[in-house]
Amino acid sequence: MPAEWWKNPVCWMGDEMERIAVIPNALRDIGLTETKNVVSLLTRRKITVFMEERFSSDGFCDVCFCSMETMLESAQAAVVLGGDGTILEIAPRAAQYDLPLMGINLGHLGFLAQAEKGDYTIFDVLLRGDYTVMNCMMLDCGIFHENREIGKFVALNDVVVSGDGYSRMVKLSASVNGTCIGTYSADGLIAATAVGSTAYSLSAGGAVMHPEMDAIMLTPICPHTLKARSMVVPGDDRVEIVSCPPYRSTAVVMVDGKRRHVLAPEEYIQVTRSQYRTKLINANNRNFFDVLREKLSD
Repeated sequence: MPAEWWKNPVCWMGDEMERIAVIPNALRDIGLTETKNVVSLLTRRKITVFMEERFSSDGFCDVCFCSMETMLESAQAAVVLGGDGTILEIAPRAAQYDLPLMGINLGHLGFLAQAEKGDYTIFDVLLRGDYTVMNCMMLDCGIFHENREIGKFVALNDVVVSGDGYSRMVKLSASVNGTCIGTYSADGLIAATAVGSTAYSLSAGGAVMHPEMDAIMLTPICPHTLKARSMVVPGDDRVEIVSCPPYRSTAVVMVDGKRRHVLAPEEYIQVTRSQYRTKLINANNRNFFDVLREKLSD
């Protein structure tokens, strides 16, 4: 693999697969029926399958049960069964081990998944190496108090600062590399990656970015003005967001859809490109624009 391979978003074709982690969402896969089908298919093909120890009593055969850390470190790829939320949850941990992810959609939209429930042809693609691995930019969200970092989170989709509660307006100021780009009276402000541009940011009026782009999209949520627009800045820029008086509502920080922090008046967040990148397995015959049209058509 060439030096600085990470600079190329679509970077390499996979080696021959021998060790695969299977990560199911038990709430999406009732009785783990689909997971058992996938595990059976893989073990029949002489693949070493890793799963978390908590599934050891669920009737799986020929599976190596271990801790999450051992599984992520030992496998060559991970099959994630669930919706987009399941992939978002595992992505920061998998990224620390450079582990590629392949999603099987058991949810509603499944934009991050590579196949739908019951589509086992994707495993033919995986096992014969007919795929590329796309390196997707992630975001670091630092929480700062008096210029001292007190917390840090990693996001694949987006970081959102919003009012706490239904339709609670906040006043937010955003700056890029120290220069103020605007103050927004709005329901919130989204900082999204290219991958996250098809999620909350799109619903709030943001544009779609190709997932190979390294950029940060800033999209206000229901701004109380006719002038506020979504803005795209380079991926190596530093974005800071602070809550401004009058404090009509508490400002809450959401990272990939999960509530992570409540901003005090003297605190702010800093959003930058993470050192980690999520690796998504993509079949060579799967085109982003075809997926976009399929997933987002009326």
